[in-house]
Amino acid sequence: MIIMDNYQNSKENPLAMEMLGIGLVEISQIDIEAKFNVLFQKGIGVPLIQNIIELYKKEIIHKKQGNSIIPLEKFTIFIHYFENHNHNILVIIYMEKKDSSVNFSKLYFLSRKINRKFQLNEPVSNIIEDFDTVVEVPRTDGIIAIFIIGSTGSPYISKINKDRSEIADHEVHIGGFISALLSFSNTIIGEETGAKLKEINFGNQQFYVISKSNVIFAFLVENMNSLIQRYMYLLADEFLYQFKNRIKDFNGDITPFNCFEEKINQYFII
Repeated sequence: MIIMDNYQNSKENPLAMEMLGIGLVEISQIDIEAKFNVLFQKGIGVPLIQNIIELYKKEIIHKKQGNSIIPLEKFTIFIHYFENHNHNILVIIYMEKKDSSVNFSKLYFLSRKINRKFQLNEPVSNIIEDFDTVVEVPRTDGIIAIFIIGSTGSPYISKINKDRSEIADHEVHIGGFISALLSFSNTIIGEETGAKLKEINFGNQQFYVISKSNVIFAFLVENMNSLIQRYMYLLADEFLYQFKNRIKDFNGDITPFNCFEEKINQYFII
């Protein structure tokens, strides 16, 4: 996974700590089979969260309360976990650039505050507001348009820069073109199970395409950077996680996908 070279457009809240990602997980039925549920995540994909929990689940359940630092190749993961009155365990995950200067006391204070609200059964939306106040996950520009379409060309959702009317006028044709192009040539995208990022060059602009689980994610990019590339994979994972059942039983109604624009806005300035 590629990490950004620097934070772009990340100072919307000058008092917030800058983090690459945050996550909130509840582990339940710890005496039976230790199920876990991802309650909230931003900037860190569900597959990575699942891997972290699977690797550290035994330690978390044994200790029930504590913290761990997980050094990875490109970044560092910090986890805090707390046992609650119902014996479930709340796990709070932070992802940061490797060798970054982290305010550990501020992170732990935030984690304790989140856990107190969780014990009082406050809505997850209130907890998310606390995260957004104290932790800022950067957004990036450089994207002209995003198209999410089915493998047969059915458009699910798109987001186009409002100043690029010439693209918006041909939105349907672009989706069909991408789908047809990928259907005719596996050399363009490779096998869909690989979920590899491929580039289609259009002069001063490039289409970067990910095909995964019968969904095509196409990003029209004007100025590529490593944060964009990381968010491309993240957006694909989040869409598939959120709509996996609806994609499987897709009936032509695209209205339910409209809410995903909010997720796009979390990462991209378009």
